[in-house]
Amino acid sequence: MPTSKITDKGQTTVPLEIREKLRWKRRQRLIWEPKKDGSAVVRAVPDVMDLAGSLRSDVRFPGVRDETAAATSAWVSESKGAR
Repeated sequence: MPTSKITDKGQTTVPLEIREKLRWKRRQRLIWEPKKDGSAVVRAVPDVMDLAGSLRSDVRFPGVRDETAAATSAWVSESKGAR
């Protein structure tokens, strides 16, 4: 069973074997849940980017050019109205 220890700064390293098995990445955020029996449950916080594309949608969004043209048009219209 892999082990680690707590450093003088209160830090610990998750053993490579565990990180690989759980597919935890560098800089992965973890949630520590202390239990009454003195143990703790550690869970990875899902990265928002891991969820990208997980929800399907038939809605199509305009491209950057269309967005830029619409913003420019709105700005020009607003500028003309301010005179």
